Amino acid sequence: MALEININKYQEMPVLELTGRVVDVDAKRFSKRLEFLFKKDYAAIIIDLSKTNFIDSHGLGIIVYYHTMMQRAKRKLIVVNANPNPQNYIARLFDLTNLYSVFSVAASLDQVKG
Repeated sequence: MALEININKYQEMPVLELTGRVVDVDAKRFSKRLEFLFKKDYAAIIIDLSKTNFIDSHGLGIIVYYHTMMQRAKRKLIVVNANPNPQNYIARLFDLTNLYSVFSVAASLDQVKG
């Protein structure tokens, strides 16, 4: 399934919603969208991975890079993964890479605090 990228809003924060698989070429599109939002100088940006079923190392690296950039700018990158099932790919990936301790991760948009 090709990656679908949508930009929405939640409480004045942009939400980058990813649906499908984030792999190589699609990761570049993801990066360009995130860069666009980063340059808009939002205090917080949300990446919604609720409908994402796979992220390769490129996609994960993009999230880590922009997390670092946002921190340096005293801003916040928030990851949403609405699938709390520990067998879910994204949940396992974040657990194995210890990214839960690095990122601000919310189980749903309702739990996001900007």
